[in-house]
Amino acid sequence: LLDLIMGLLKPSSGKILIDGIDLHEGNQLNHLISWRNLIAHVPQSIYLIDDSIAQNIAFGVPSEDINYAEVHEAAHRAQISSYIESLDKQYHTLVGEDAIRLSGGQRQRIAIARALYRKKRILILDEATSALDNYTEKLVIDSIMESDKEFTIIMVSHNLSTLNNCDIIFKIDNGKILY
Repeated sequence: LLDLIMGLLKPSSGKILIDGIDLHEGNQLNHLISWRNLIAHVPQSIYLIDDSIAQNIAFGVPSEDINYAEVHEAAHRAQISSYIESLDKQYHTLVGEDAIRLSGGQRQRIAIARALYRKKRILILDEATSALDNYTEKLVIDSIMESDKEFTIIMVSHNLSTLNNCDIIFKIDNGKILY
């Protein structure tokens, strides 16, 4: 479903309409690209490069163009800044190959910080807090929800308490929307 919403898959039947325009109709490539550019996605499976924490948060931004104030803000909102700032090299700490130096929860919070750094209008969290304990997960979700009301959050979770702050909840079972 998330791949359909993000325009990564074309529906086998039906349409995905954004502002009344079918994402995949005819010659609407510009609409599809514009739609995708509004989205920051935090997948279940996190990819971090063997580089610094800052470079992973500002992924794809050349080193000289990284806005460190925004990196710090994104890390703070993702509830990972206190850990990073306790490290000797702080944001310049290398994460290691396959982020070997980080726990699963730390990886997830860096990925969330990456999505927040991008300041997109749509944030998609796909089991993005599954490696966090309940307390830390609540802190992260509350921080995201309180921080900016100018974006839409689409969240997937098997943990119903994660969805407490959501306006609308859909339960999907065997490919069917139940409610």
